[in-house]
Amino acid sequence: MLFSNSKTNLKTRQNNKIGRVLWTPTNVLLITGYLIILPICTLTTLSLLLPLFTASLFASIGTSHYSTSIPWIDDASECEYTGRSWRDRKCWDNQHDPMF
Repeated sequence: MLFSNSKTNLKTRQNNKIGRVLWTPTNVLLITGYLIILPICTLTTLSLLLPLFTASLFASIGTSHYSTSIPWIDDASECEYTGRSWRDRKCWDNQHDPMF
């Protein structure tokens, strides 16, 4: 009985010693600094990488063009004068950007 009690006290002392070593003021300061700097660096990195992802994501959309009829031009000569094509009694713009 006496021997088992001393083992328990030894384990308790070791756990308390580990806790005192882990939570020193220097370690608390380092952990606090890490927890402050980590989100700042993460947000900075994401803000720098986001334009790269969006540029590659919308690259195919930005380079593709669709034909669109121009409703305010109803004359074939005016349509062709602006560099568009006249079909089916409508003026068609062949370089319409879908993001417009």
